[in-house]
Amino acid sequence: MAKLSDYEVKTTIRMNMNNPDHVLVNNVIQNLDPSIFKSKNQFILEACKFYIDNYGKDTFIAKKKEKERAEFIRSEDIEEIKTEMIEAAISEARKEVIKLLGGVISGMNVAQPIVRPVLEEKEEELDNDVMNDEDVAGLAMSWMSKGD
Repeated sequence: MAKLSDYEVKTTIRMNMNNPDHVLVNNVIQNLDPSIFKSKNQFILEACKFYIDNYGKDTFIAKKKEKERAEFIRSEDIEEIKTEMIEAAISEARKEVIKLLGGVISGMNVAQPIVRPVLEEKEEELDNDVMNDEDVAGLAMSWMSKGD
């Protein structure tokens, strides 16, 4: 048969007598009216229960669950994420280059707003360094094949 002590949990609280709130709580606990509360333990439990009932159990427990779900990132995970980020950046850069080259081939002005000022500054250089359409198409096709 299980003993009563098998079902008991003890929790200790520490009070600082330089803190007015702690002094107030201590005075109430030490001077409880025995006709209202049988024990200090009963008073503290009922006070906690009242607080939980009025503010909601989830208000207090949710923070504890978040801490329990905390995961640790291993250095291998960081390396994997870094590799994925680099691959994604390279892929996006290739897409942008192909888009720009396709626009040059077709004669359209498809420069993005961020790229446009740079292109306008380099307009003279672009006019002097014109590649023929076959070269541009060859470069675009080689970049596309590298991406796959």
